[in-house]
Amino acid sequence: MRWKRVRADRLLVVERLYDGEFDDVKTEAGHREVPFDHRGMISAALERIRSSSPYLGPEDLVFANRAGKPIDRHNLLNRQIKPAALKLGLPKEVDFRSFRTMHCSLMLQTGARPEVTRDNMGHANIDVTQNVYGRSWWEERVEAVTRTVDAIYGQLESQLASPNPAVILSD
Repeated sequence: MRWKRVRADRLLVVERLYDGEFDDVKTEAGHREVPFDHRGMISAALERIRSSSPYLGPEDLVFANRAGKPIDRHNLLNRQIKPAALKLGLPKEVDFRSFRTMHCSLMLQTGARPEVTRDNMGHANIDVTQNVYGRSWWEERVEAVTRTVDAIYGQLESQLASPNPAVILSD
């Protein structure tokens, strides 16, 4: 992400960096605008980066190493992200895809339409969003099982409360 792609209320995604090489995003859907939150958390984080970085030109990278070059993803992952994840009790297998999966799953879990999640993720179709990145939460699964049990139990209770014993036998 270059500073010229940061707007007051969004990020413009038009290129990607992979293993130190810049190129176009993988698909046309990858060209996207990602909105900031209304709480100002994203803009505040960017402001903290801006206030401590000597690299603020339009072509400079938002997330740069001390020399202004791209941060090596392997170093970032092994030196900072994995140790922090372990301290938080997260699996040691955490990686960058884990963050995309979490972002997608949280958006879906909190009620974002699949189309909105797809667009923010930069996917070409909803199938990738839901079937590759979307995950269910344990609490959701417990609630689904509980609703199923309640449906069965509620049906059974109403049948047992029926004054006509034939109702119980007919189903």
